[in-house]
Amino acid sequence: MSSISRRRLLATGAGIAVAGAFGLPAILARPAHARVLIIGGGPGGVAAALAVKAKSHDADVLVVERDPTRLLRQNETDIITGRRDPADYHKLAAAGVEVSLDDIRSIDWQTRRAEALSGRSFAFDHVILAPGIAMRDEHIAGYDREAAERFPHGWTDRQGVAALAANIRAMANGGTVIIRIPPGRMRFPEGAYRRAGEIARYLEAEKPDAVVVILDHSQPGPREVAMLARLSARFGERIEYVSGELFGAMRSVETENRVLNGERMSLCGDVINFIPAQEAGRIARVSGLADDSGWCPVESETGASRLHQRAYLIGDSSAVAGNADLAAIDRRAQIIANAIA
Repeated sequence: MSSISRRRLLATGAGIAVAGAFGLPAILARPAHARVLIIGGGPGGVAAALAVKAKSHDADVLVVERDPTRLLRQNETDIITGRRDPADYHKLAAAGVEVSLDDIRSIDWQTRRAEALSGRSFAFDHVILAPGIAMRDEHIAGYDREAAERFPHGWTDRQGVAALAANIRAMANGGTVIIRIPPGRMRFPEGAYRRAGEIARYLEAEKPDAVVVILDHSQPGPREVAMLARLSARFGERIEYVSGELFGAMRSVETENRVLNGERMSLCGDVINFIPAQEAGRIARVSGLADDSGWCPVESETGASRLHQRAYLIGDSSAVAGNADLAAIDRRAQIIANAIA
């Protein structure tokens, strides 16, 4: 009987281990350590990865992020949330967390595999999703791609923030800036009121005859009501408030005339910051983790999805109030890590 070298044996064993992970019988496929796949490399995904690795040192943790700009180590200022620390990928590497640049397109819960845009497939025992949000179609007449570009929301993209800022700077003194707040749940609801204050401060210094109009289709909570009171006290007539009840449901948008038409009245602005209705990010919805509301129901005690037992959600997409600020994200990451351990 021919002998097998130790080097060949190791190579053969490695091949079996890899093949087993991709579909050989369970006796070969069973992983030595829990495989935790994290979809989304923003603050929520990174916090979850670090928490899981700290709690379960032997776990194989992989973060898949589709946006290469989020892999950069840099500080940035966000007009919505103020200063935010970026995802720190140096900490991920030091903790032994792998990072892959790709876009997860679907999740097969039966085979426990996630399929990526590149054609790669990632096996998992648990999935943590930090998919963020998407804009929901409200079926408003005239609100098309051109209108979205002319009236940038700047809620999820830096380009939109830059375009909005440029529009305000170019506006004549005496102009009107309209901030439309959407109905339903949204990412960081206080952000729209903070934005109104930031713009009002700029106008006060640079364009003292200009005004900000808040068109509010949301249902402000106590915190938002208090913020509105402070804005009114600070800026007086420089900020005007129009409730959704007074305006009525949004019926149409006139891009060229810069007009918003409601059931009961219309508003014309020189600059329009049109924030659409929102829902959980695409991967959460197509993977069956969102309910009819468009958001992802989770168990508050564990962060686990109520729709798939192997999934956990963190950040803006889960239907948990106060789940998206950085302190809450860190707390949620620890809760999820404890549940997986």
